[in-house]
Amino acid sequence: TTEQYLTNTCVDVKVKDLTPATKGHCLVVQVYALGPVTEKPRYDGSVVRIVEATVGDETGTVVLSARNGQIQLLDVGRVLVIRNANADVYNGFLRLNVTQWGKIAPHPDGIASTPNAPSSINTVNNISSVEYELVPLDDDHGDDHNATHT
Repeated sequence: TTEQYLTNTCVDVKVKDLTPATKGHCLVVQVYALGPVTEKPRYDGSVVRIVEATVGDETGTVVLSARNGQIQLLDVGRVLVIRNANADVYNGFLRLNVTQWGKIAPHPDGIASTPNAPSSINTVNNISSVEYELVPLDDDHGDDHNATHT
């Protein structure tokens, strides 16, 4: 089933463990703050709605870029289960994204392996406030760029 796929393909992590250009993360976080809804046109003429929400656990906070139907789950104080998320750098800063292969659900989600809700939110360690830049690598492994923080 889809639930089995989502739980078998992601690794439970804490916010502090997220690093740029990584995929397949599962987290249990609480919504701390919500930004405004923005609308961006797509190439096919449709519009995607985006909200940047600050979410966190005991280890830190990160900005979650929620799209379209994901937005309705975002309420300050609500605990969410995020499955199969990617940690990407957007405009130099880390963002957590849930693609069509992932899922955002209210906690508890009825899956026994889901971690407990965070007991608090560490707002001091905002990993989305660290600026990253792409730098060329000096090796011959075929990689053109690597994200490093500044």
